[in-house]
Amino acid sequence: MFRGRFFLFVQVFFCCLFLTVAGCGKKESSKNDESAVKVWHWMTDRQAAFEKLADQYYKETGVKVIFETYAPTDVYKNKITAAASGQLLPDIFNPLSDKRELASYIKAGFIENLNDEMNKGWKDVFFEKSLVQNMFEKNNEWGVEPGYYGVPLDVSSLMIYYNKDLFAKAGLDPNKPPKTWNEFIEAGKKLRAAGIQPFVSGFGEAWLVGSLASSYQWNLFGKQGILDTIQGKITYTDPRWIKIFELFNEMKENKMFASGIVTMINKDAERTFATGKAAMALNGSWGVNVYKSMNPSLQYGIMYPPSLPDAKYPLLVFGGDGSSMFVNAMSPKKDKAIAFLKWFTQREQQSFLAKETLNIPSNKESAQDLPEILKEFSKSIDQTFENLPMIESWQVTNYINTNLQSVIIGEKTPKQAAEEVQAEKERQMKVEK
Repeated sequence: MFRGRFFLFVQVFFCCLFLTVAGCGKKESSKNDESAVKVWHWMTDRQAAFEKLADQYYKETGVKVIFETYAPTDVYKNKITAAASGQLLPDIFNPLSDKRELASYIKAGFIENLNDEMNKGWKDVFFEKSLVQNMFEKNNEWGVEPGYYGVPLDVSSLMIYYNKDLFAKAGLDPNKPPKTWNEFIEAGKKLRAAGIQPFVSGFGEAWLVGSLASSYQWNLFGKQGILDTIQGKITYTDPRWIKIFELFNEMKENKMFASGIVTMINKDAERTFATGKAAMALNGSWGVNVYKSMNPSLQYGIMYPPSLPDAKYPLLVFGGDGSSMFVNAMSPKKDKAIAFLKWFTQREQQSFLAKETLNIPSNKESAQDLPEILKEFSKSIDQTFENLPMIESWQVTNYINTNLQSVIIGEKTPKQAAEEVQAEKERQMKVEK
């Protein structure tokens, strides 16, 4: 246990240990009731809605719940890591980590296994894809006890938004977005000919470009092929991987990308789409709320990333779990925390959150109460990436994403990009041995 904690703690070292725990980035709460269940989160846009529900819960049960916001997310993440080092975590939190790091928190004793509670019927209220994102299966590569650990508050997926007015201006049918890759490229040509930037996304944030590429990895390889690639049985110079890099090169050759896309953060990409400066945008379901705030009159629809004609497997999209919460296994109030989260994830509360925040609720029954555009997103949850018992190393993933960016700006050919990723994969496999 000590070794697990040490592995976790050294990530922040002394630079943020005391400053962050002391409250860096915190929105101060006027409440200091030590008997209250405390929740730390980073979702500044949801604080008001969370507080309304906390007040309702207090009236119903007499139990106080205090939501404390820490933002931006890097400040929040550092605070969580530093608080863990002093065993100062709140009753409910989220480490905002990938599965490998989440496993470290669990093995260090910071996160409660909710398997028993979930199997009493609680798990049945959720979209399955939202629940399994934070579940560990038997014989997982991190040696974590099998079970459910996270409680999803909402779900999300990445789709392509398209501007109906700009489609019509380019002579495209605003009610029939492209479904195949060839249709997608042809639509891009017509948009560019009409003086419209075809496609934008925050590809300066590497995870977004990697997410789109991963859709095509699922499309061409399927689940077993992805696992075989992670295990080194399939190389990144496989023709199918070169094909994925070629897709981005084809978009570049046909001038699909908005200017400066590989240095653009997603907030700037969202503004570009919201102001009609690009016709299509890869973005998450949270974009519904973002675009409403930026341009309430924006007329748009959503579509899946276009499928490949020679693919043998379904095209899946990034998503499933949106925001989740975890119960502090060391908290003396963990039973109260679990009881609150059970109440918090019931249909009435979830429907309230969906209405107030325009996020898709994790409670699948609440999806029936959504606005039409979010209902469309909720239908895509079943087509999000499947849960895997292992993940690729962050070093290789980083090489994939940065080499995709290099292909987009023409610095590397698809073949060169694939070869560099494979070289990094071989280096990491030697390190693991």
